[in-house]
Amino acid sequence: MTHQVTATSNINFNASGVDEILQNVAFILSTFVIPCPLYRDFGFRLDTLPPFQLAKRRNTARLIESIQRFEPRAVVVDVDYLGDTFVGKLEPVVKVIVNE
Repeated sequence: MTHQVTATSNINFNASGVDEILQNVAFILSTFVIPCPLYRDFGFRLDTLPPFQLAKRRNTARLIESIQRFEPRAVVVDVDYLGDTFVGKLEPVVKVIVNE
């Protein structure tokens, strides 16, 4: 089954199973590289400088790499972006399959 995941700021500490995995992916999407003390590699680096198509490709590769590294139970199927390229906002939407 494919699940669609976006960044989140809500954390359910009692999540388990598939919900826990999806929550971990959402947390990776909402965390940028460097803000985690003592774990500076966690998260992903977001480039929003034009050209946006290049930024999307770079971010997609980095995002897939981060998810594979920090949540290997989730397999990325597709990455799309929401947002307005004229404003410079790109919000990743990731489709994953969960391997428990």
